Amino acid sequence: MQRIEKLDELQKALGYTFSNPDLLDMALTPPSYRGRNPDTVKSDNQRLEFLGDAVYGLLASEHVYCNCPDLNEGDLTLHVTHMANGRSLAELARLFDLGDYILAVSTPVDERSIDRTLEDALEALLGAVWCDGGYVAAEQLFKTLIAKLPAMPEERWFDNPKGALQELAQYHGWPDSPLYTLLESEGPDHDPVYTMKASVYGGYEAQFAAGTKRAAEAGAAEALIRILKDNGFEV
Repeated sequence: MQRIEKLDELQKALGYTFSNPDLLDMALTPPSYRGRNPDTVKSDNQRLEFLGDAVYGLLASEHVYCNCPDLNEGDLTLHVTHMANGRSLAELARLFDLGDYILAVSTPVDERSIDRTLEDALEALLGAVWCDGGYVAAEQLFKTLIAKLPAMPEERWFDNPKGALQELAQYHGWPDSPLYTLLESEGPDHDPVYTMKASVYGGYEAQFAAGTKRAAEAGAAEALIRILKDNGFEV
């Protein structure tokens, strides 16, 4: 299937047709592809991803504010965080098979790299729609996306996984627990990615990557709590 036909297929799935399809193509062009094809590819999706990140945050905040009138500021923030975290965005991208349309020089070998590519492409897609059709078009696509967004977890510890993990460690008397370790820091200054590991006594551990150390620690704590829960610990 030719590239133009594939992009037409994606537009039908998204329910939006671009006036300028070059914007769609750019949104699906990661920097790695441009770097390998400098003579033929002049633009990648970094700038659109930057814009789309802000667009998604705005639309998510508006959605939660309008649809959850009884929530206080803290709970509103929690819901937006769930909607906008990397895992949610990567999952949304998978639900629309976005990976089938992203230009790639090779298939990433680790799951985090795959998620990051999907997350960036989805945000870039929103940025492209904003540039092509403005607020109304971006809102239309946002509603199409969140219709498939997994529901927010209902576990009592979801709003404070680090605190819940601390309580669990204290309850069991685990020494030097929990412990948070920075495993990796990568990416440009304007868009860093931190990978943190959370561990507790007994060899249980989990890791998570996010744009801030705080968010990465919280994600790692949440992942570790799920592991502990699966291993029979009451949380």
